[in-house]
Amino acid sequence: MSWIWYLFGIIAGYFIGCINTGAILARLKGFDIRTQGSGNAGASNALVTMGKRAGVLTAYVDIMKAFIPVFLINSFLSVPSDCRHLAVIVGISVIAGHMFPFWLEFNGGKGFASLLGMTLGLDWRLFLIALGILLFALLLTRYIALATIICAMVLPICWYVLSHDLYELLMFTVLGVFILAKHIENIHRIADGTEIKFGRHLGKQSGSPD
Repeated sequence: MSWIWYLFGIIAGYFIGCINTGAILARLKGFDIRTQGSGNAGASNALVTMGKRAGVLTAYVDIMKAFIPVFLINSFLSVPSDCRHLAVIVGISVIAGHMFPFWLEFNGGKGFASLLGMTLGLDWRLFLIALGILLFALLLTRYIALATIICAMVLPICWYVLSHDLYELLMFTVLGVFILAKHIENIHRIADGTEIKFGRHLGKQSGSPD
């Protein structure tokens, strides 16, 4: 009956991921976050359109909504032995809900903050590795979006080293590809020289990992 656990985990994870704080805060203020700033329903655009407190709150919720269910499954919930992929699948479902929320016409955030929350819930070592890759890539490229992409694409290998699980390597890789696809506009701006580098005024085109 492991399929019941997986089915419930996927559905619950997706709907948890659909809790998009930036979009909710924007609606409370009377506007659609997708029509302002970069048009992205994530933490960086919340920062640009609503200020520091909204940006920090959005980033915090984006991280915690993936961390909490993954951590609970890993540390407290007694699941059948044949559901060993449940934590990863739930984490990815949360990220999918964040990126493609039904109530925002499947146009949500870019998923990286929730990916960080998922890594922390899975293994604190993976979280520290993710932060290290992100900071190194950021110092090397000075583009937040590019550092985000690099981190998302390298993490599957890092998780495989820790878990030795080919199925989860594949799942992480697919997730990385979706995060890459969410940053296509940033890649185009980097190519034509209009993407704003880290350390300069962010203006309205932040590529922050949300």
